[in-house]
Amino acid sequence: AKDFNGGSISSAEQMINGKVSGVQIMSNNGSPPASNPIRIRGGASLNASNDPLIVVDGVPIESGGISGSSNPMSMINPADIESMTVLKDASSTAIYGSRASNGILLITTKKGGKDRVRASFVTTNSISIKTKTTDMLTAGQYRDVVNAHGTALQRSLLGNASTNWMDEIFRTAFATDNNVSVSGRAGFMPFRVSLGYTNQNGILKTDKMERYSGSVVLTPSFFDDHLRLTLNAKGAINKNRFADAGTIYNASSFNPTV
Repeated sequence: AKDFNGGSISSAEQMINGKVSGVQIMSNNGSPPASNPIRIRGGASLNASNDPLIVVDGVPIESGGISGSSNPMSMINPADIESMTVLKDASSTAIYGSRASNGILLITTKKGGKDRVRASFVTTNSISIKTKTTDMLTAGQYRDVVNAHGTALQRSLLGNASTNWMDEIFRTAFATDNNVSVSGRAGFMPFRVSLGYTNQNGILKTDKMERYSGSVVLTPSFFDDHLRLTLNAKGAINKNRFADAGTIYNASSFNPTV
């Protein structure tokens, strides 16, 4: 976990971006709820999926994802992850058969310890701003061009306003990620209970991801540790709002005099 990327992390794959040789994690856009394609051995097919098999605590996640979310990795609270292992070669992926033809991403989550009960709270807060937009004509320059070269109809559409449409669609976005956990041992029962809340806005207005997550892990052992059990329950509620990225082009090409 100490090797993971820090900062505001909305989806688990961002924790190893740039950390593993031969693994590409590509950002389609800056939207918080958007998926980030993972390529472990490059693209092997033109029309089939090139996504790796994702296995969380031994349970494979179906490649089709989860209804209502384009990114199944966003259902996993990054604060609950202990380690991530990438399997690339055929021998290490053989146990999962053809599903692992694009590699495997093994995710192991945190479990209870064998010592006293510990409680922790971690919060990460960040602000995102746009750094640069496309250079466009000002309202005054736009009027000069239309008056000099436009038709009578185009001149009739000029208004008296001076609007920077880029300022109208972008915003300063705030993100907060809060996680509380209690772990330790109660009698013979090691346990870990965690709750998380993430709220991340995108710099494009209405773009937003909100996630509530919870996890309960029990790891009892019996017969002098000859029998070990892991009882694992995880849940998440994701509320995503995807802004229309076409708005960016529309704002850059819209009449600034209205």
